[in-house]
Amino acid sequence: MRLVHNLLLLSFLCGVVGCGVGSIYNPSYYSETALEKGLYRVTFQGGTAPMTGDLCLLRCAEVTLSQGNKFFQVVDSESGSSFRSFPSSYPFDRHQIHEGPFVDDLAFVTKTIRLTSKEPVSGFAYEAEAIVRSLRRKYNLTKNQ
Repeated sequence: MRLVHNLLLLSFLCGVVGCGVGSIYNPSYYSETALEKGLYRVTFQGGTAPMTGDLCLLRCAEVTLSQGNKFFQVVDSESGSSFRSFPSSYPFDRHQIHEGPFVDDLAFVTKTIRLTSKEPVSGFAYEAEAIVRSLRRKYNLTKNQ
């Protein structure tokens, strides 16, 4: 009995450890929209502050590099949380699906960024490669995540 208990505890702990930042940094948690040439709106939804903001900033840097640029400036930023309900079934409802009382409170950060190939002479700009290196190291993310 003790062995079974220890195995269950070990499998639970492995599952919890496996639910790190890397598991939420994927396309289902971020999006970007080109607003005009060199201007993008990037959103990251999930996690907790300040991680949500960091991962949004990481995605901004990745978008910058993917468009062949080296720097980006944040021209607008917003953050908050949104509620998302999801269907649930209750045994006493004969397994009918309802939009019920189950909701997720999802943190989000949205940044509007201007991409540039050269460091701007005025205003603060992030160097995209430095942001990618720093935040990937901070959250132990590989290039495939």
